[in-house]
Amino acid sequence: MKERLRKITDHETQVHYFGKNKQNELIQILANVIKKKIVEADHSAKYFSIILDCTPDASHVEQMTMIIRFVDMEKSADEDNVEVLIKEHFLGFVPLKETTGAFMTETILQELETMSLSVENLRGQGYDNGSKVKGKDKGVQRTMMEINPRAFFVPCSAHSLNLVVNYAARCCLEATCLCVFLRLNMPLGDSDLPCEFSNCETT
Repeated sequence: MKERLRKITDHETQVHYFGKNKQNELIQILANVIKKKIVEADHSAKYFSIILDCTPDASHVEQMTMIIRFVDMEKSADEDNVEVLIKEHFLGFVPLKETTGAFMTETILQELETMSLSVENLRGQGYDNGSKVKGKDKGVQRTMMEINPRAFFVPCSAHSLNLVVNYAARCCLEATCLCVFLRLNMPLGDSDLPCEFSNCETT
């Protein structure tokens, strides 16, 4: 300790911020400032919607992405014209201990309360097509609509399109074989390549 103090007193140490802890601290400070600005903009807009999705990370912990969407009224430089903009902001990842509809709803409400966003001003919910979130009896959207009937649920169009494409491809043998080749990263057009399906032949 004395040696450390001596180096500081004699200016023999150099201050740097290359350590992972310092870098993470700086990133977190910047994230908090940006998040504060986003929440302030939402408070000005009053009404908002939420878009959520879940995915496991490398340590197999379910991470819920939280996105907020609202209408922002921006004044031009001369303040004569007002531009209406739909803004969508990513607020962060929220780790989930459980993936039940009840626990996810509780987590959402806690996050909204932490950001001082009133659930009464919630006007939209956007989730995937999983039963835990879109379920009509115990899903997240059902519970949120019981709290606020104006928080309408809209299924994620990207997830819906993905399901449509998957089911459409399953009914076409040629499309299924093509997907197999792409997954296996095999070159197309080689007649000697075997197919995963016995009744399919490459051309």
